Amino acid sequence: MKIKLQIIFLLALFIGSNSFANKMIIDDMTNQSGKPDEEFCESGNAKWCFVTDKVMGGLSKGSLEVIREGNNYFYRMTGELSLENNGGFIQFRTKIENHPADKSFEGVRMRIRGNNQEYAVHIRTKYLMLPWQYYQIDFNVKNEFEVFRLPIETFKRSSSFLQ
Repeated sequence: MKIKLQIIFLLALFIGSNSFANKMIIDDMTNQSGKPDEEFCESGNAKWCFVTDKVMGGLSKGSLEVIREGNNYFYRMTGELSLENNGGFIQFRTKIENHPADKSFEGVRMRIRGNNQEYAVHIRTKYLMLPWQYYQIDFNVKNEFEVFRLPIETFKRSSSFLQ
């Protein structure tokens, strides 16, 4: 199975008391330099980390590139998923730091184009200890750019043990 996902990022988590009013920009694709780090990049200083199921013995492979089309930059994630060895994922992720202590995130906004398939966003907090604990929302990506607004309250918990 081959997956191609192209994302133009104005990825923002929304904070404040007014829904989607105030926003904290995670990545607006300005100041692009270099390629994203490879596996196990959390210890590096890259904005985004590309990770596959190899971290748990899987055989999936892929890549994450920074692409420019005209004045627009975006991330292109491509790969081949393998379900062998209990695998089956490729992803890219970031760690959010310097979150304002007096604010709560209200949602995620992304501009995405892809290959007419379903994808998911996972959110983890500092209170989730196990790798299979997260909050998730699925969405269908078309082959034309589209803006997605994903309110936090619509994310589903991965386990009934989560609040």
